[in-house]
Amino acid sequence: MKVEVQKLEEKNTILIKVEVPADRFSEVLDKTYKKIANQLVIPGFRKGRIPKPVIDSRVGKRSVQEEALQSALPQYYIEALQDSKVEPVDQPKIDIVQMEEGKPLKFTATVVVTPEVKLGEYKGVEVEKLSTEPTDEEISHQIESLRESFATLELVEDRAANDGDFVLIDFEGFVDGRPFEGGSANDYLLEIGSETFIPGFEEQLVGMKKGEAKEITVPFPDDYGSEKLAGKEAKFKISLKEIKEKKLQEVDDDFAKQVGFDTVDELQSDIKEKIREVKKKLAESSIKSAVVEKIADSSELDIPEVMIENEIDDMIDDLARDARRQGMELDQYLNLVGKTKEDLKNEWRDRARNRVRGRLVVEAVAKAENIEVTPEEVDNEVEKAAEAAGRDFEEVKQIFTMRGSLDELKKRLIISKTIDWLVEHAKIKESSNEKALGKQEEKEKIQGDKGTE
Repeated sequence: MKVEVQKLEEKNTILIKVEVPADRFSEVLDKTYKKIANQLVIPGFRKGRIPKPVIDSRVGKRSVQEEALQSALPQYYIEALQDSKVEPVDQPKIDIVQMEEGKPLKFTATVVVTPEVKLGEYKGVEVEKLSTEPTDEEISHQIESLRESFATLELVEDRAANDGDFVLIDFEGFVDGRPFEGGSANDYLLEIGSETFIPGFEEQLVGMKKGEAKEITVPFPDDYGSEKLAGKEAKFKISLKEIKEKKLQEVDDDFAKQVGFDTVDELQSDIKEKIREVKKKLAESSIKSAVVEKIADSSELDIPEVMIENEIDDMIDDLARDARRQGMELDQYLNLVGKTKEDLKNEWRDRARNRVRGRLVVEAVAKAENIEVTPEEVDNEVEKAAEAAGRDFEEVKQIFTMRGSLDELKKRLIISKTIDWLVEHAKIKESSNEKALGKQEEKEKIQGDKGTE
């Protein structure tokens, strides 16, 4: 099989010219004729013994050729990719140039490929390492979280509801005079100010007293997840049955004992150590992200739009898996947060571009430095997957092989190994900034499912 590769003027696009020997395609044609001969029923001919001319007259010669082509073309295309060492990032556009009996089959495949990366300086990149020491703000935040977890709700009888109170309500909602799905509930415990409901709902509960009923009007946001409700005005009939006030405990030794410690000092020491461990992991992750980001900023590459679209699709698939783990389908989750898939695609486009850019740059460094993974390293990862699934190593490795996932696993390992190599060769200095835990700027993923933080 002859394969020729030609670069096109369009960026990151190539043309693969393929010529399949006539005798090879003839073998496929013969098999197709035999298959059709076994399917046709023609008076005067035994099944499976129908001559080609008769089949051509009944089915059409071109139809037979196209059926043969449909069965053989995927394999021809895969072989052409292997011979040319081309790595497409999208489905090809196939054009048949020649398909005649006794002549070679000729076709072309126009494909978008991984862009070339012109690396900037990638050795000795200077980055800051975030502090791993807990701040007073972080310690206080963790203690307050504990107080919230052990808070009690006490009934209030002598005043109206305030922001921060918990109220037990019955409510019934109407749009255009009709009830709508999810618009009513009985004995619903709602924290005023939690922003659980659409804007404007909770605020109108402030000032209500136990036993009081009222009707409120609330507009659904224009970008609400349900098209039937977006931008519509809703009326809610509300009955307030109870008001409960949240009571937080004092931080003393008695409180420390409730959470498993003898004294407040022991509790604070434990919190400090846990924060230190978390910040240590965040600092390591931040270094990796910062190194990759700096190298990506100094490198030149033109990312095909299809790669960004594919990345966004993968991110949405990840979100769908996370939602299912919480017992929801993706559509349910999107409805809950008032977003659509298109909203996510628009919001995540820059993140997806950064992730693809970072990954391509790291792959380019791996190629430049000949960074590879050994069969043993691959087996170690398969072993981890087997242990996590509670299955036999050989069984899991066979699954990886059958699904064609081993190459993808190797790529992820090479990316991880290359990022570690880049960090080893980076210049790391201690940061003078004390950033509070949970307020650090989110860094993009590069390895793992699609990267590592």
